[in-house]
Amino acid sequence: MNREAEVDVVAEYFAGDAARQSADAVEKELPWADVIVCDELDFGAMGAGARAGLPVVVVSVIASGALVRDERISGALERLGVALGLAQQFPHRGNLFVVPFAPRMRDPKFPAPSDVAWMRPAEGKDPAPNGSVVATLGTEFNTESGDLFDRVLRALAGLNAPTVVAVGRDLDPARFGRQPPHERVERYIDLESLIPQASVVLHHGGSGLFMRSVLGGASQIVFPMGADRPFTADRVDSLGIGRVLDPLSATPDLIRDAVAALRDDGTTRNNVLALRSDVLGLPDSTIVVRRVETLADNAR
Repeated sequence: MNREAEVDVVAEYFAGDAARQSADAVEKELPWADVIVCDELDFGAMGAGARAGLPVVVVSVIASGALVRDERISGALERLGVALGLAQQFPHRGNLFVVPFAPRMRDPKFPAPSDVAWMRPAEGKDPAPNGSVVATLGTEFNTESGDLFDRVLRALAGLNAPTVVAVGRDLDPARFGRQPPHERVERYIDLESLIPQASVVLHHGGSGLFMRSVLGGASQIVFPMGADRPFTADRVDSLGIGRVLDPLSATPDLIRDAVAALRDDGTTRNNVLALRSDVLGLPDSTIVVRRVETLADNAR
């Protein structure tokens, strides 16, 4: 996997065509707005806010912090600013940069800026592991993973553990055939309810599943497949909260053995719970809301 190509996509697409389309769409909604809140890849919304003279709040959605890099996007943002008629380049972290991830979740090579607003995410249910396993490959890479679902299902069939595998709306669970009684295949599952009960979560490395698994107290097995996923996988490995497996070459036996090992690994679970404690120690969201309100009031 070419990680640098994934980083280049941010400048070439998110700060390119996607940004211009977003700016046009957002601009129609600005007459009634006091502040813009957008994620860190929505450069079009940031530019539209700058053009309208509105404060912009940018929310981090990349846990590792490794995808959006100043030196890689500056040229694209300069061109975007010219296209939007701005006299100067707008700040790509807005007037307030909100990070709903624990500092340790970020790659040390890409630390958060000093003026970041840390924010505790919604806590969800308390961990209550029952030995079950949850597997999902998200909503994009689920259809780009070759036979990975088949290998995961064969692996989990060999474990005596309640298992739920979510395959997404584009795949018919029936295509995977009959499964053993302990294994269910569904299009959608309630991750917020099931992950806190799980001992292990298998996923594609998205920042959302990374965080949800930590909050649920579950160890993780990551199959990184593009975008920010390889960088998330690095954090899983470095933090000692799970395993990273190759999505192309991991065999059913390898996957089964990794799941079995993590189910019984107290050290990894303690690492997860320590990181969860870090997350829950972040400032309450009401503090960030007050700062957003202050931005809006000062702009009136």
